[in-house]
Amino acid sequence: MRKLLTFLHVSVFLFLFGCAAPVALLPVVLPGVIAGAGAGISYTFTNIAYKTLTYPIEEVDRANKDALERMSINAVNRKVKNDNIKIKAETRRLSVYITLESMTPTLTRIKVNAKRLLVFKDKTTAFEIIYQTERSLLGPIPEAPAEKSQERRGG
Repeated sequence: MRKLLTFLHVSVFLFLFGCAAPVALLPVVLPGVIAGAGAGISYTFTNIAYKTLTYPIEEVDRANKDALERMSINAVNRKVKNDNIKIKAETRRLSVYITLESMTPTLTRIKVNAKRLLVFKDKTTAFEIIYQTERSLLGPIPEAPAEKSQERRGG
């Protein structure tokens, strides 16, 4: 009996740390990754953050422009084709590709792909762009306390 238990322990150890480790851990890790995405923003296996918003594409486009401006991200190219708007934006280190898709007259999907060089993805920046776009849809953004105090001092 003891030999059987030892054999099972060794087999499980080799299985978990061999080539099959990522596949074996997928049912355990995947729910945590999905839950950690936060705020209803999803992240595809192709490394693109996306969220569907209940606003017309024109409003989401305006809110996205406001968000990019507030974040000091420079939009360098904008293409409108059918029910889609594609925006290419840049920071000092990232190339950002944003797609707005009109799903219905009042439903729009925003997809954000923030890349550094050819391979590296910046999921956090992609999430922030979506979050700031959604925040702009809710109305004017109040000024930060630091900005108000500088104005009073004549900053």
